[in-house]
Amino acid sequence: MLKFLLFSGMILWQSVCGFAVIKDGVALDDLVKVFDQNPSNHDVAIRLLKELDRQGKSGQDVLDRYFQTQKESDYFKDYNWVIVRDYVHDINAPQMKYLFANQDKFIQCYSRDDVFQKLDNVLVSFLKSYYGSNPSEYVQNLQKIKENGYEHYDVVYDYFHIKQLRADKKADDYFYKARKLFRYFPEDREMIKEITAGALEIMNDVSRLKVIQLWAGKTVETRNDFDALYNYALISDKCGFDDVAKKYAGVASYLAAKANNQLLKNRAAELQKLVR
Repeated sequence: MLKFLLFSGMILWQSVCGFAVIKDGVALDDLVKVFDQNPSNHDVAIRLLKELDRQGKSGQDVLDRYFQTQKESDYFKDYNWVIVRDYVHDINAPQMKYLFANQDKFIQCYSRDDVFQKLDNVLVSFLKSYYGSNPSEYVQNLQKIKENGYEHYDVVYDYFHIKQLRADKKADDYFYKARKLFRYFPEDREMIKEITAGALEIMNDVSRLKVIQLWAGKTVETRNDFDALYNYALISDKCGFDDVAKKYAGVASYLAAKANNQLLKNRAAELQKLVR
């Protein structure tokens, strides 16, 4: 108990002095205490936001309190860019409005791709709330993005338009749009999974399927998504990667058995026959 009190006191003292040094393994409650003592400390804020994100909890209160301590002119600082890039997702947040209004300045400080990846993701996330459920609002908001002269309008448009290319079986256009989307949404595993499914449906060119297969590997990193495993095994088989196909067909079978889902078991059995 004495060691714990001394350790907690050391963390709090360091935070008050403005140079918090937080070691790995500090509990969420301790991070909250440190942040409460000095909400302007970016190191503490980033650690707390990261831990909240890891636990699937909202960090909005932390963001609100932290940015109350920051000048708008300081949004360009590297640590603030990290927070905006990784944790601010609301298109109406003051930090996002500032980023949209000062794109060129941020591009001068940071990677052009990084800045546009952030903006693209925020716009796509915003449009997703209307796409499918409210088509007219989706079209209106998409048009506003175009009229505002957003430089990556085509990227945002293609994120949704590629679904139509799949429906129309336009394999050539589908492939080129897929490569663009992989570049600007490299961590969007759900999108990559959908593109993989579309490629299996409408593409036959093995050299192009190999490009899709390479990216599809990201969708099975956690090995807990049956559809992703199924698609990855199947596309690997079509590319001639027999060992990879058999390996992930086996993983898919294991996942189906673990879930004790008969439909998944049937699909897994079907997959095992396909990749032999």
